[in-house]
Amino acid sequence: MKYYYLSGLLSVLSFTAVKAQSKTGYVNFQELILMMPETKVANDSLSVLETRLNSDLQDLVKEYTRKVKELDSLGSKLSPVMIETRTSEIRNAEANIQRYKETAAQTLNDKEHALLAPIMDKAKKALKAVANEKGYTLVIDNSKDAVLVSAETDDLMPAVKVKLGLK
Repeated sequence: MKYYYLSGLLSVLSFTAVKAQSKTGYVNFQELILMMPETKVANDSLSVLETRLNSDLQDLVKEYTRKVKELDSLGSKLSPVMIETRTSEIRNAEANIQRYKETAAQTLNDKEHALLAPIMDKAKKALKAVANEKGYTLVIDNSKDAVLVSAETDDLMPAVKVKLGLK
């Protein structure tokens, strides 16, 4: 009987010791990134690029539309060989539009990654420094409301904002 009592007591004590060593905090990482001034600069740069890419796409679409209208209006006056040539040009213009869309999307994605990666690294370093200073062994990103219940003292956002010099 004493053995079971001692064994139970040791289990509770060791669980309490492990529990005391583990400290969990949370931060809304997405919100933190959006607060950083570097993010606004990056987003502005991405907006300029996106506008330029969309403008170029519109030029391609206008050219495609012009070719289609021209074929429609001249179709009865053209020889079958010329109709086939113009139809081929239209198909090529359509394929060019599709390729451009894919390339533009990839370009925008690459630029976004290149601009945001250093910002995210900076935020992660600050978060890691705060977590180490305050003794947290685990920090959860609650950007997607994954943390259902947590004490206010476990929110690391205020400390990380101070570390990054944000208001």
